[in-house]
Order: sequence, then C-alpha cells, then structure tokens
Amino acid sequence: MKTILTFPSDLSLEKFSENWVFKNQNRFLLLLATIVLIAMSGFTYLTVSYIEYRTLTKFQNLTKDFSFEWLEVKSNGTKVELSGNPPNQIDYLGVISLANLNFDPDGIINNIQEPETSYTPKQSLDLQLYAKNDAVFIFGSFSNQDQRSTTLDLLKGLQPGKTIKDFSTLKTDNESPEFNSVVEFGTKVFSQVPDGVVSIVGQSVSVTSHLASQDQVDLISIQLQAEKPDTVDLNINLTFPLPLVKPYKFGIFLDNENSHLEYCHVEDKESQNRIYSILSSISPNQQFSCQISLGTPFVGWSDLIVQLLKHLSDTNPVFLRVSDLSVYILSETDLPDQERIALEETLNNFPGEDFNVQILSKTDSSDAINPEFLRISKDVNNKITIFGTIPDNSIKSLIFEIISLYLLQDEIDDFTEIKQSSDLSDLNLITNGIKSLVYLDSGDLVFPEEGIYLTGKVSTEASRDALVQYLNSEFSIEDYVLDIEVDKNILLEKLLSTEQCETGVEQVLSDKKITFDSGSIEINNQTRDIIVELAKIIRNCSHLPWEIGGHTDNQGREKMNLELSSKRAEAVLFALELEGVPTGNIVAKGYGESNPIASNRTKAGRELNRRIVINLLATDQEN
Repeated sequence: MKTILTFPSDLSLEKFSENWVFKNQNRFLLLLATIVLIAMSGFTYLTVSYIEYRTLTKFQNLTKDFSFEWLEVKSNGTKVELSGNPPNQIDYLGVISLANLNFDPDGIINNIQEPETSYTPKQSLDLQLYAKNDAVFIFGSFSNQDQRSTTLDLLKGLQPGKTIKDFSTLKTDNESPEFNSVVEFGTKVFSQVPDGVVSIVGQSVSVTSHLASQDQVDLISIQLQAEKPDTVDLNINLTFPLPLVKPYKFGIFLDNENSHLEYCHVEDKESQNRIYSILSSISPNQQFSCQISLGTPFVGWSDLIVQLLKHLSDTNPVFLRVSDLSVYILSETDLPDQERIALEETLNNFPGEDFNVQILSKTDSSDAINPEFLRISKDVNNKITIFGTIPDNSIKSLIFEIISLYLLQDEIDDFTEIKQSSDLSDLNLITNGIKSLVYLDSGDLVFPEEGIYLTGKVSTEASRDALVQYLNSEFSIEDYVLDIEVDKNILLEKLLSTEQCETGVEQVLSDKKITFDSGSIEINNQTRDIIVELAKIIRNCSHLPWEIGGHTDNQGREKMNLELSSKRAEAVLFALELEGVPTGNIVAKGYGESNPIASNRTKAGRELNRRIVINLLATDQEN
C-alpha cells in the first residue's frame, strides 16, 4: 500500500509572504533585528567551525604519512592544539618543523611534552627518504656533516625543482666513512621512483613505490638490480596497478580539438588502450592519460565508457562524468530525442547495474533538475550525489561538512559548479534541508529560489510523520514543498544476530585465507574475491564491533613488519568499505610478527604467517 502526501501544483513559495509581515512597525523592526542577530551569530559560528575544520584537516594530511601515533591533534577555536609524549627528540622536532613550515606560529598551540633527553641515533646508518608531490623529506641520521652535505647535493642534482626538507640528525661518532656506497646507491634509487620511500639501514636499501605500469615496474627492478653494488642488500617493493580508488571516475569535456580529460580510471591495459583509441578518433591531436587502478565498481566499467563516448562523439560541446554508478551528461543544447533515447537504452540495458542517471542540457528549466539550483540526491544505500551550482568554495566545503555530519557520508559524487551568480547563501536553510534527508530512505532535496523542495520515499508511515513533524518545527509551511511516498516494499537490510555474524564469517574463511605477497600491501585477485563474500555478511553485522588483525612473517625488521601488518589490515578495511560495508564499528590493527601460527624457517610457514584475521569483538566482550 502506498500513501502519497502532496501539495497543490499551484502552490507558490511566495504567496504566503504577507501573512508574517507585522503591521506594527516597532514589532516588525524588533523581529527583523532579532533575525539579523541570529543569522550573524549562526554565520559566525559556521565560519569559525569551518576554519577549525580546514586547519585541522590540513595538519592531519601533513602528518598522516609519518609514524606519529603518540601525537594528539585537536581544534581550539581557530587554532590547532598539539599534545602528546614523543618517544624521542627527533619525533618532537619533526612535528614542530612541520608545524612551523606550514602554519603561522600564532595558529599552533604547542602542548607537546618535550623529551627530557635528546635523541641519540643508532650507531649503524639509518636513513629514510620520502617523496610526495614536489617535496623530498629526509628522516634518520647521518654519520657526519660531510655525509649529510654530499647527500643533499646529490639529491638536489637528481631531484631538480623539488623542495628538500631535511629532518635528519647527526651521530655522536665521526668515525664512519664520509660517503659510503650504500648512501650513494640509496640516493640514486630514490631518484628513479616518482613518489615513494627509500630506507637505508646498515648495508640494506629498501624501496617502496606505486608505478604507472607493469612495464615500468619490471624495467626499474632490472635497472636497480644491475646497478646494485655487491656490498649492498636490496629489497624491492614496486607495485602496479595503483591502489584502490574511491570513487572510480571518468570525466571529459568533449569539444572537438579542445577536448579535455578531467580524470580517467580503468581496470587494465586492454581497457586503457580501448579508451585511448576512441579518444584519439574524437580528438586526434590531443594527448590523454588514464590511470590503471584497483576498485572498479563493476565488470565492464570501460565498456560502458566506450559506449557512452561513441554516442556522444558527434555532440559538441558536451560534458560527461561517470562516478561509480552515477552518470551525468550535460550538453550546451538539447540532445536530439533519438540520441537521448539511445543513451538511456544503453544505460538501462547494461547487465546487472542500476545507474543514477542525469541527462541535462543548459536549456532545461525544470525546477527539480535545473543545474542553476542545488540538488542533493540520496539512494537507499545512503549514496549522496550533488548537482547544481554553489556560489563559492567556502560554502561548498560547509555543505560537504554538514552532509558528513548528519548523513554520515564522506564519499560524495560531486557534480557541482562554482558560479558567483548562485543565490545559495542561507546556511540555516541548507543545514535544516540536509537534516531532513536523514528521514528519507531515498529521495531528492532541491533548493529553488526560496525554501526547499523535498521528494522521495520512506518505508513506514511513522517515518513520514516524523519527517513532517521535523519540517514543521524548522520551517514555516510556506517554506517547503513535500512529495513523499510511503513504500513498504523498500528492502531494508536486516541485521543479523551475533551468532549468525560470527558463523557467517567463519564459513567464508573456513577454506579460504586472506593473504598478501611478501612485503606487499596490495590486495590480489584471490583476496578481493574473498572480501566480496565477507562484505555480504559483515554488511548486515555493522552494528557489532569487529577487529581486522594483520600478521606478518619474521622477514625484515620488527618495526617494519608491525607497520606492514597495520597497512595490510587497513587495506582490508578499505576494501570492505568499497563493497558498501559501514566501517564505523570496525578497527584495523597490526600485530607484526608477534603471533606466528607456523614456523618462519620454511617458505610454507612464512606464507601461513602472512595473514589477516577477522574477529568479532562482541564475543570477547560478552565473555
């Protein structure tokens, strides 16, 4: 049974405006002053909150690639407050240096407990070179100043145009060779990988990086082995394809010779070549670049892209964006009916997938889809998609923050444009409108010239009543238009019991094992298939606390193994998230080599020890 709550089609958001205007001028002025004061207070609060959020996020992004587990970072007004007990002087100086390089000192509150004793480097050589974007970071210790200076000069020559940020220290002894072969070789290794990490410990050099192709992995590996001095031990961890990508995207603006590719993710070399082939036929003189990545949302991702490009190759100019299962096509003029029908048939007939499709032109005028207005869509899986225009990036960031706060969704398909002509500036209206989406199982929120327009489905009459009650508490009746359908056939996932959850995971892993190649954090095809099966169970068990435990063999340093096991556990957590598993109650933890289940003396035993274990913490807590 479906119940539909609607308003008359001729309802105007303006026609009731005269009802709330006070005829008494003093009362009206008092009301107006109160509204202005509330609006200014609200705007000031949101502005300060935004500054706090952006500053905090910036600092967290700077430190996330370094091992600063001891560091606590939180916002304090418009500043960032740092606290914690660093294990040594170098960690303390590293954090302070990052803060001073990237922030006004007045924006940092330093409550870090400085170590009582200074950092004493190990007597053996211990360096780490780290590249990211246009910067090179150096951590660890040199034997003496001459060795440091020679290394910095070599790096500057091999990495022209990059900023060198040196956080290294000097040893207390000066008897080590000034510039031995292991440092020189390690520095040259570092110059051959675009973004990565090179560790130099004693006479051992380890290199870790993601490269753009398997051919590049093979070529660089052969070169490094050929150039390696006999006295140096070399560990290579070069991987391809690129890590998991979320959301998986393809975006292009087609305009004959002026075509521009925004981003392009493909699943393999064959798909990459097919995309290049059709793009070259559309714009022969243009150069395009697609990344081969993990995380494709469905089999045949590139097949769909090719088909859409074929349909749109003669339509110029036109903008195409595909983000996971969302497809957005915007043309300068109305698409011919025949072409529009062909596009819709291609998407509707694509096997096994249900797409969120928007085919628009700049001549469209419907209030519900007009790109001059902001439209926020939510599907039954809480997937959020945004269309339309926003006046500036600060308001856009606030909107995304509000969505993250109330809808618990950080991954958003963003199809918005920044246009100063946009009238969207009422932050209270935006906040309350987004909060109303919480009550819908699926639907759209549209901000027309005034008020909001809300349409969608709920599974129960109680949900509809709760929505109406909320709207009436936050809006005047003339400020919203509602079109809600009660659909009791909406399939809401049923949560499983603790026993069912534990049994389900045990059954999946009874004859299968999540493993990793030695030294790698990449999820292979076998493991990816296991994760798909696990996601079907854990998706219905997200109300229970879980732990993903990572374990390694004893090859390599204990500290490196602990870090490696943590990254493997995090990779599994991220892969489950990509399969639609809510991960708020799931923690990833690395145990390193501390809990072997077989002997590390044999290859078979080491393979067994490289594993992932998924435990239901609720069982332990109940016991």
